[in-house]
Amino acid sequence: MRKSVDLGSYGEYLHYGMPLALVAVLDDNDKVNITTVASMTPLPGEPVRLALGIFEENYTSQLLKKRGEFTLNFVTSKMRSIARTCGSYSGKNTDKMSLCNLHPIPAQKVKAPLIQECPLNIECRITEVLTLDDLNLFISEILVLEVDESLADQQQGIQVDKLDLLFYAFGSTFARGPMVGHGAI
Repeated sequence: MRKSVDLGSYGEYLHYGMPLALVAVLDDNDKVNITTVASMTPLPGEPVRLALGIFEENYTSQLLKKRGEFTLNFVTSKMRSIARTCGSYSGKNTDKMSLCNLHPIPAQKVKAPLIQECPLNIECRITEVLTLDDLNLFISEILVLEVDESLADQQQGIQVDKLDLLFYAFGSTFARGPMVGHGAI
């Protein structure tokens, strides 16, 4: 027997294990604005791309359309309060970098900074913006993927078993559990 589940106001139950990340984008005065996202997915093929969904009314969405680039900075399980704070205030009125005591570090290929406290960072350039009702879907090329050197392996990859990311699933946050396999499915 199956039972229908309420999807929630924002479709929380459709997020079934997405890592939480902070999107960093510069405003018109080159000040760093950040927001928390879980609505992202890598896209297959070349170039390496991802899709990022943010509501049109969101200040970050407006800045992304103007700037055309951003960084994704993945949060650890110890950063739950930071993820919550960054998703609860508008960058129009709040300096979330200062509020959360986060530190910008230069990116390699985009002007938006990486966030030092986040162990995994991705630099992206937006190639297309699709609008679905009140949602902007940013299709972006991944330019650089960086990881804290303590998490790098010897083959220019990531020691995934040591990566302590925070996940958003079914309307709740979770720490990553133990690895149950390696390689393609």
